[in-house]
Amino acid sequence: MYAVALPETPCLLLDMDAFERNVAQMAQSIVGAGDKRWRPHVKAIRAPSLALRLIAAGACGVTCATVGEAQAMVAAGIADVLIASNVVTPEALEALAELNRTSQVMVAVDSPAHVHRLAGAARRAGVTIGVLIEVDVGLKRSGVAPGDAASELGRIVQAEPTLALRGLMAWEGHTTRIADAKAKAEAIRHSVRHLTQTARHCTQVGLPIGIVSCGGTGTYETASLLPGVTELQAGGGVFGDRRYRTEFHVPLRQALVLRATVMSRPTARRIVCDAGWRAMGVYPTPPQPVGLPGTTHIAHAAEHLTLTCEHDVFGFGIGDRIDLEVGYADATVFLHDAIHGIRNGVVEEIFALPARLH
Repeated sequence: MYAVALPETPCLLLDMDAFERNVAQMAQSIVGAGDKRWRPHVKAIRAPSLALRLIAAGACGVTCATVGEAQAMVAAGIADVLIASNVVTPEALEALAELNRTSQVMVAVDSPAHVHRLAGAARRAGVTIGVLIEVDVGLKRSGVAPGDAASELGRIVQAEPTLALRGLMAWEGHTTRIADAKAKAEAIRHSVRHLTQTARHCTQVGLPIGIVSCGGTGTYETASLLPGVTELQAGGGVFGDRRYRTEFHVPLRQALVLRATVMSRPTARRIVCDAGWRAMGVYPTPPQPVGLPGTTHIAHAAEHLTLTCEHDVFGFGIGDRIDLEVGYADATVFLHDAIHGIRNGVVEEIFALPARLH
């Protein structure tokens, strides 16, 4: 245990018991019941020491959104990384190539332009970069169309001697908010079928497809059980934030809170605290104060969070602490330098967030 007091507010606190239960639940679904590899996305987790805990729980590596995230994970000793985004700028391409001198850092592509840029960076560095073709299965963001478009791009990758085609990936994120459980599961199956059928097509035309990757926290319970999928990217759910629980309907435990200090009590129903948007992401899911009765209206400013309560609130005097359930960890964690792991009210570990991730 750390013999230190909690830091100045606002600060992030991680309930280690809830975090570990979420990790165990996700690992059991993906690795245990699903017999899939688990490559959790760390765009919300960010702390390399937390990512290492997921690997200890059964993950095979990590998924990142940026080269900077990948650099932090490789520096911590994680040598199997997927960047599930396109890498485009010369500086990022050079950094990606450098990472592949010591580690396997794969990257997603959906265009010949990406392929040629990657191949040039790999050639200049004297390395080979692993590539996954991103397939659009309905999200309408990045990705090539399923079927022939994916295999044609795969052939372009194969023609580059400094690149290695590793497989396919997709994100069925458009299915996450479907409230009806049966309708959601069917939508996930329908979307992922585009990916797995494309994988079979690519294999039939002679392309090496070792990885078929999909599945985020909002879909992992269904995606874990789908044939043809080899690994899942679900990661942010280990924090169990409100977005996953209330909008994506995933049964996880809230593990991450922002602790704030009460700055003002102008009325019996109004609390002003130091949890403004400089410390707490307010979009797409707002935070929820802990311990306040009834409905609370939340108004955000840069340094202030104003809570207007449905009923008179006793306690929570000036200088007292108030906790807020994080609405969306992806929009909050990157605002901080560290996460404080708490067990039984004591700081058990401080998880540093590397400067390059801010």
